[in-house]
Amino acid sequence: MNSVIRVEDAVTLDSPIFIDMRSPEEYAVGHIPGAVNIPLFNDDERAKVGTIYKQMGAEEAKHLGLSIVSTKLPDIVGQARQLHKSGRKVVVYCWRGGMRSKSIVNVLEMMGIAASQLLGGFKAYRQYVLDRLKTFEVKPVIVVLCGSTGTGKTIILNLLAQQNIPVIDLEKLANHRGSVFGQIGLGKPSTAQNFDAKLLMELDILNDQPYIVVECESKRIGNVYLPDSLFNAMRQGKKILLSTNIEIRVDRLIEEYLDIYSNNQEAIIASIESLRKRIGNKKTDQLLVDFNAGKIRDVVKILLLDYYDPMYGYEKAETTNYDSWVKADDVEQATDAIIQYLQQFGR
Repeated sequence: MNSVIRVEDAVTLDSPIFIDMRSPEEYAVGHIPGAVNIPLFNDDERAKVGTIYKQMGAEEAKHLGLSIVSTKLPDIVGQARQLHKSGRKVVVYCWRGGMRSKSIVNVLEMMGIAASQLLGGFKAYRQYVLDRLKTFEVKPVIVVLCGSTGTGKTIILNLLAQQNIPVIDLEKLANHRGSVFGQIGLGKPSTAQNFDAKLLMELDILNDQPYIVVECESKRIGNVYLPDSLFNAMRQGKKILLSTNIEIRVDRLIEEYLDIYSNNQEAIIASIESLRKRIGNKKTDQLLVDFNAGKIRDVVKILLLDYYDPMYGYEKAETTNYDSWVKADDVEQATDAIIQYLQQFGR
């Protein structure tokens, strides 16, 4: 009988190696962070087996699956053996802890490779993540970097991380910049399954720290949502207001988006078009004219003054409403000032 392990036990193992036996498409939608994808079926093969199951029944589907997998077994075993040589515990999973993972664990055991099947598969892991996030007790003080678009919040967050300050880059986890242009040039956004799993991992790692620094975000970032446990901790946390002048903000955004302007013109135009209801036809038309004429600085400045600044309201905010105010003309000096502020919470 093959060895099985519960999700709750598997995640507490010392550096386990998770092997995901599902198709590449299933893996992309959601997987355990760090899991190695060794698919039994590619996407087309999985679709064929599924069609046979619906049209002809389980036995025919199993026969087709066996004929597909039989030629792949030596390579699958070889890959698993290499992973097993690291001395770390091998845990195999599929969608629901069914035939795919069970059969491979049995084969691995026959070949002398110790491995366990994840009970309930990725479905059980997904439920575990949701349950943990729903009740997660955020122990550190959450320090939130606030400020208008272009004040350098993400740059400063990265500089803090380089100095071993505990930070969580929520936009990086979401693979989205949290704005109307947020997805341009980044490829596919993170799925909810992958975002939640990575976020839980970060929270677990940093939950013994006195503080965690994040950027100010709404509850939704692109296609994903912050769990209430973290979102409420952000609202109740300490807030640092960053500010600088409009020209520096424009410079930073142009530098950040320089390659994006050149290589994603259609997507940028579509994003500008989406602003018509917010800023009106006249301003939208002017933005399109300026963008097509290469007047990028004018476009960025108009977007800041007429769209982002009114939406977020930081330019009119009272500094006394924040726990600290930092001038961000120079991001390195601003980073040092934030580190000084953080010292009150200890390390």
